[in-house]
Formats: sequence, structure tokens, C-alpha cells
Amino acid sequence: MGANNIKGLQLMEAIYPPEDGKSVIPQEKLEKAIKKGIIQAKDDDDVEDLDDDLDSKIDESIKEVWGYYDDKKLGYLDKKKATQFFNDALEVFALRKGKKVKELLPPGKNQKKALEDAFKALDKKGTGRIEFDTFEEFINESDLDEALALITGSTGPHEVDVKLDQSKFVDPSEIAQMNAQHLPVAGEIKFRDYNQDVE
Repeated sequence: MGANNIKGLQLMEAIYPPEDGKSVIPQEKLEKAIKKGIIQAKDDDDVEDLDDDLDSKIDESIKEVWGYYDDKKLGYLDKKKATQFFNDALEVFALRKGKKVKELLPPGKNQKKALEDAFKALDKKGTGRIEFDTFEEFINESDLDEALALITGSTGPHEVDVKLDQSKFVDPSEIAQMNAQHLPVAGEIKFRDYNQDVE
């Protein structure tokens, strides 16, 4: 994780802020980047103004992220720069989940392929470039999970880590017996008539 990468990770956190407000970037790495002047220290005295326009803050963050990756002011991200953006985003997601990047990818998909697929998904015209409008639309319309799904290609169900010894499965046919033996049976169920058949 080089100093330039820290700047990219910090920018990812600007457009996808952590829920608890705490950065997942290791503190010593942040301090080192601050000392080198790569990133600015966050002023603890700054109080967030609740009246600030959130949309304008998001727009500012998007433009700052764009400016970082489009450092030559070309007006587009080529495959190399876009891949760097996706890679930084993927690293922030991995840090937040406490996993390695490869653990976020579905079986049989490597990181290089995931980044290429993410680039192709945003390069809708096949020009080898991602224009600012497409980039801005992606950030504005994708929440964290949707952005992660685009990058990893994992849009289906997610594997849930279940420990069977801590879970108890119930046979529905046993519920009636359990009620009869242990629990009082509730009164009669009454359904409300909302006159939905009336025209």
C-alpha cells in the first residue's frame, strides 16, 4: 500500500463513506501520507454542518476523485486509470470486511479479470475509455454493494457462514406437538374484512 494508493483509498472513502465514520485505512499509513503532504489531515475541530447540501458535497467528492485518476486532464479514464480506480475501491471494500481482496471475488475469478470486467461494464461504447458522465452516473446511482457487485461480478446470492452446531432446525410437523405439550394455544385467528370485493 504505497502513499499514492493511500490517496486513492482516502478518495474511495470520500465517495463511499464508512457507516461508523472511521477510516479503515491503517492509522500509521495515514499519518505517513499526511507527513509527506500527499493527503490533508482531518481537522477534529471541524463540525459537520447539518445544513450543508449533501448533493453538492457528493458532487465535489466525485470531481475530486475524477481529478485524481484523470491526472492528465484528458476528460476520460483510460483502461489503466479506470482499473486503478476499481482496484482502490476493491481494496477499501476488502479492508472494511476484514478480508483480502481475493476473498471478495467469486470462485474461479481472479482480480485482473474482475477489474477488466468492471471496466468493460462502464465502457459501454467500447471506446477503451470511461467518460466523466458515465463515471458520475455510476457513483451517483450505485451504493456500496452495487459498486462491489460490479467490480467483483458477484451479483447473485452471497454465501452465509453458518455454524450448524449453533443453529437448530425445526421440523414443522413438531410445532403442533410442541404447542400441545409446552405452550398454550392462542385463541382463534380472525381475519379483517377490508371490503376489497366492493366496487
